[in-house]
Amino acid sequence: MVQRAANQDERAELLKDAQCVLVGGAKIDGPLLDRLPNLELIIRYGVGLDSLDIPEATKHGVVVAHYPDFCQPEVANHALMLLLAVARKLIPHDRAIRSGEYRSVPLPYSPPLTNETLGIVAFGNIGQQMAKRAKALDMEILAYDPYIDDATIAAAGARRAASFEQLLAEADHISVHAPLTPETHGMFGIEQFRAMKPGAIFVNTARGPIVKLDDLVQALRDREIAGAGLDVFEVEPMGPNHPIYEFDNVALTPHSAFYSEYSNRHIKERIGQTIVDFMNGKWPTTATLPNRDEVTPKRALS
Repeated sequence: MVQRAANQDERAELLKDAQCVLVGGAKIDGPLLDRLPNLELIIRYGVGLDSLDIPEATKHGVVVAHYPDFCQPEVANHALMLLLAVARKLIPHDRAIRSGEYRSVPLPYSPPLTNETLGIVAFGNIGQQMAKRAKALDMEILAYDPYIDDATIAAAGARRAASFEQLLAEADHISVHAPLTPETHGMFGIEQFRAMKPGAIFVNTARGPIVKLDDLVQALRDREIAGAGLDVFEVEPMGPNHPIYEFDNVALTPHSAFYSEYSNRHIKERIGQTIVDFMNGKWPTTATLPNRDEVTPKRALS
């Protein structure tokens, strides 16, 4: 039987006897951990760790594992799909044909993408995968990531943006692949959209709160940018009457970029193996803490 916790009190009751917890987007913080005395292992079945308080877990002797290499090709494929869908007007063309209005959608503005510059915000594994796909379209790559070295950016055939502001000004289109951190929360607001080119398409397959959605709506209304492709949102799901729905130059998907038959099956296999190894006294190979001495687990691990 599946039970959904409406709040942290209900979550604590449901998890009170758990030794291992699998987490999607649920918040696991210090007050909750105080109420889970048997908990030994948290597995984030995905990449992002923004819902987990790692220092508190460490203080409670709870090991946290995740899979930073999960679904990288899938997310990059999805981001490229959103970019192409907006650029080629897939949504309005499809709607028009289904309503019996063949060729009723004006063809301009449809950017070529080829020979244009794609700005990639965060050039980690998924950002590099996105660069590879964009280069197949003969796009130029401008990468902004203060934590990635020059050699990695150059090896991917990209050019480093000296600043976030440079990326906003020079990129013809922008794709976001950053984790959600205090540094990236609200990173894109009305000032950033106004700094972008008016023909730019903005794609976000990272985390919703990186983008101030109301500001994006305003930018689209004011034609500060040409369109957007979004897989993630500040609040998920959104209400039925959200103003983002009014735009034909916006492509929306329901936080599904991670999914393929392979990625879904593979992550389940890896989670199962992580649990078996942990219960048999083995340190998880995907633990979030690189230094094992930083945490004292509740069971002996080798």
